[in-house]
Amino acid sequence: MAQLELGSFLVRSARFGDRTEYRGGVLTIEEKAIRNLILQDGRIKDVQLHLVFPGDSVRVIRVLDAIEPLFKVSGPSGAFPGFNGPPRTCGSGRTHRLEGFTVVEVGNFPFPASGVHAFEEGIIEMSGPGAVYSGCSDRVNLLLEFVPGEASSNMEYDDALRRASLRVATYLAGVTRELTPPKMEVFGLGEETVGLPRIVWVHQVRAQGPMLQTHVYGHEFSGCLPTILHPNEMLDGAVIGSNYKIGTRTPTFRHTWHPSLVALYQKHGKELNFGGVIISRGHHETEFLKERSAQFVAKLANMLGADGAQCTYEATGNTHIDFMLTVQALEAAGIPTGIVVHEYGGPEGKDIPLVDFVPEAVAIASSGGIDRRLQLPPVAQVIGGTHLAHRGEPAQGELDLPLQEFYAATIETNVRGVTAQEY
Repeated sequence: MAQLELGSFLVRSARFGDRTEYRGGVLTIEEKAIRNLILQDGRIKDVQLHLVFPGDSVRVIRVLDAIEPLFKVSGPSGAFPGFNGPPRTCGSGRTHRLEGFTVVEVGNFPFPASGVHAFEEGIIEMSGPGAVYSGCSDRVNLLLEFVPGEASSNMEYDDALRRASLRVATYLAGVTRELTPPKMEVFGLGEETVGLPRIVWVHQVRAQGPMLQTHVYGHEFSGCLPTILHPNEMLDGAVIGSNYKIGTRTPTFRHTWHPSLVALYQKHGKELNFGGVIISRGHHETEFLKERSAQFVAKLANMLGADGAQCTYEATGNTHIDFMLTVQALEAAGIPTGIVVHEYGGPEGKDIPLVDFVPEAVAIASSGGIDRRLQLPPVAQVIGGTHLAHRGEPAQGELDLPLQEFYAATIETNVRGVTAQEY
């Protein structure tokens, strides 16, 4: 695959105005244009737009996905292929991104759901003690607060929100198409450095049906076998986060700029040779399917000539078994494997920290315990509703919550270097 030129435009502030433009780190947004992009789909009745900034006394609830805007300036595909355009292979040419800015989906689903597909809260604290555990709290955010329209099911409404938000994200990044990026990076695997180990990244995502899925090139990943992606495909938006289950979700902006991908690229040719990405599914329905998937990951890693693997995952509980079986299969194939996990352990860290474990998992990095609780002070404003979705508590006052109820908490603790203490 050819190289990808990625031009970054840092957004330091944003405001609403008569036209959409980027100038000197400030993004001006035309509200009418955004509303027109969204309301062309009758499955959405209305939308309210909000801008929120780091340090604001704001609590956002009912958060679904968050997208860092991308626009494909040149190349055979487009940004977010399969949604914004046909599912042609991306990862080459030139792409512009709005760094430090996210388009955030906020809203309720129109129909009740139960069991594993029931919606669970996702909370962003823009300030206070909860901010460090909240996805998007460190960036400028355009919140799209949706009102359901003529959708016949939650799944259909979810599709409408996803497509509308990606249209908005591409439109916003598109205002930079004629501008010279303040920062330009070139990504490509190129020639390897002799003598360095080849490392692959195994990126396990959740794929369990509506509200708990991940899309790859415009199609949800359930039922799919593990597959190989060039890391540039991730940077270009080939993977879309559609998992809305508590704090263990991975938003789209963390798929397109994942800490593991960024770290491996930074070390490529210096400390290691980045061999590629293997994307796999978590939360298979049976032990047979879990083992089958794990073996496929190990086979693909061997085909890539991996000398080692780094493994990450999203979600929790059952999917942890898929993850540990994958580690076991990689180690059995002679591929040393390092893993990043979040722990449980209860509010005080005294309970069993891992859902599952295999003796081959000998290189473990913990990103902290998601059962730990935080006391949150009242805030000046709540966006997304008046009460927490599954608790029924008033959302504006003091709250006592476990970390796993913060939006994208487990990936954020990874990004921000949160670790467990050794006792």
